[in-house]
Amino acid sequence: PYSAGLAVVGLLESMMTATIVDDLTDTPSDKNRECKGQGIANIGAGLLGGMAGCAMIGQSIINVKSGGRGRLSTFSAGLFLLILIVFLGDWLKMIPMAALVAVMIMVSIGTFSWDSIRNLKHHPLSTNLVMVATVVVVVATHNLAIGVFVG
Repeated sequence: PYSAGLAVVGLLESMMTATIVDDLTDTPSDKNRECKGQGIANIGAGLLGGMAGCAMIGQSIINVKSGGRGRLSTFSAGLFLLILIVFLGDWLKMIPMAALVAVMIMVSIGTFSWDSIRNLKHHPLSTNLVMVATVVVVVATHNLAIGVFVG
């Protein structure tokens, strides 16, 4: 049951990321192709003893806002992450968890659309309810899967 929930959350996060990137770059993406590719890759990773993955909203937004528009930007980000994990893993372990939490908080602050709070009255009620319900459930349950499902 946990793997199915994790797969749903990962797939939903990838679809949200694709939608956000499409909006930022004014380009369409093939969400069906994304789902198939992520499923095949995660099955392959599992068969090889690896960990499943999905698109990351924070990394994708930072990539786009930094000027990354093509496949090379995504490839180089993945390659850099691979190099960090494979060759610099011992040094990465020395980074305190509190420092990583601080970085994630700053990423959240930098990528959050603060206008969405100010302009709540301009958005449809259904959109506002989904956003508020998702945030409240995630904060109350500390479970992203439940929050995404409610949203």
